[in-house]
Amino acid sequence: MPLTDIDVKRLPIKESRYKKTVGDGLYVVVEAIKNKKSSGGKSFVGVMRFPPSIKGRQIDVRIGVYGKGMDKLSLKQARDEWERLRSWSRENNRDPRELQKEERRILFDNSTGKFNELIKLDELVNLYFKKSTNKPSTIENERNQFNNQIIPELGGHTPVKFLGWDYSYAGRTGRQAILKVTEKIEQRGSLNQAKKVLGKMKVLFDFAIERGYLERNQNPALSAKSVGRGHIKKNNPCLSWKEVPQFLNDLNENKANGSEVVLAAIKLDIMTFVRVGSLVPMKWNELDYENDLWQIPGNRMKAGKDHLVPLTDPIKEVLEVLRRFNGHDEYVFRSHRGRKKPHIDESALNQLLKRLGYGGRQTAHGLRQLVTIAGVDVLKFPYEIISRQLAHAQGNKIRQAYDRSTMLEERRDFMNQWCDQLVTLGLQI
Repeated sequence: MPLTDIDVKRLPIKESRYKKTVGDGLYVVVEAIKNKKSSGGKSFVGVMRFPPSIKGRQIDVRIGVYGKGMDKLSLKQARDEWERLRSWSRENNRDPRELQKEERRILFDNSTGKFNELIKLDELVNLYFKKSTNKPSTIENERNQFNNQIIPELGGHTPVKFLGWDYSYAGRTGRQAILKVTEKIEQRGSLNQAKKVLGKMKVLFDFAIERGYLERNQNPALSAKSVGRGHIKKNNPCLSWKEVPQFLNDLNENKANGSEVVLAAIKLDIMTFVRVGSLVPMKWNELDYENDLWQIPGNRMKAGKDHLVPLTDPIKEVLEVLRRFNGHDEYVFRSHRGRKKPHIDESALNQLLKRLGYGGRQTAHGLRQLVTIAGVDVLKFPYEIISRQLAHAQGNKIRQAYDRSTMLEERRDFMNQWCDQLVTLGLQI
């Protein structure tokens, strides 16, 4: 049975050299202990016949040293590299060691007599996120995109230098390798996702250029009109105003037997219309009852700025209901299921809406659209007041720089009338 990464780590160092297969012609070589100063070591070697026939000569292809850090390989990275070399050998009918030699020649700097700094794709990604100033939730989502959709296709151990726009690597240019990633996503029917992933890669390689790992004008992930072509943008579904009474009644009855905490989260989302990612991590210490305000910290807001939500009487009543469940805890929407997050997941609100029969008709984020339309058409409030309470950017960059007004009292008036209207239509606290 092929070894796993844990098995490789546990392989003992012995007095004599030996090797273990990890499958597909790839082996772990465990070096012997030569003296007191030498503790041995582990490395990966690929074994194949070249030319690829029974008459071909068996050759050993050194893949790299096992471990973590610069110029070290995990088992997965070694497998990816071995597959890359074998694929190149089959496609070009050449000894895979020739590709290794060519790549080393390109890295060698004749002026200094040394090899240029070499950074691998997974190391670049880790450095990029280490320097990122995005919200933790955004970083987590972006990391998932890189780890699940980008790195597996390009190879985590691939030298970033070899992914430059026109550099030929493993039988294709860096640009072709990038477009191969987006093509696979498009084949699944995820046209918009392909476009987003291309944008993420562009930002990553711009970062590589800034750090000196790629030359200027060598970004292989520049935008392409062909990527994601045919995608039709869809807004979050939203009910009409005349459907709201029935919607509120269904929430009150809770025939789906949803969690009281999640149900309260939906009710607060209707009344405050903040983004779900800003709502569910709410903490009790963010609430200022003396001034009737909820201050959301900037690291949970899309614009990165603190946001104030006036606390109306109906909002405070829902919070008191939640206090009976989680008042002893730090988080208002505490999750007691022992998952990674200390609060309910963002998806919980939409899951309950689907179970209530509103799948494809109303999402939690779509409630922001509902309040925008009804606030203007029904309550007759100016759009600017509603927009500010939605935490939208106001005007262009010049206006944003000079307009320091918050219109808090106007927003408080709107919030009071909005919540009262929902109670009138049937929302039960």
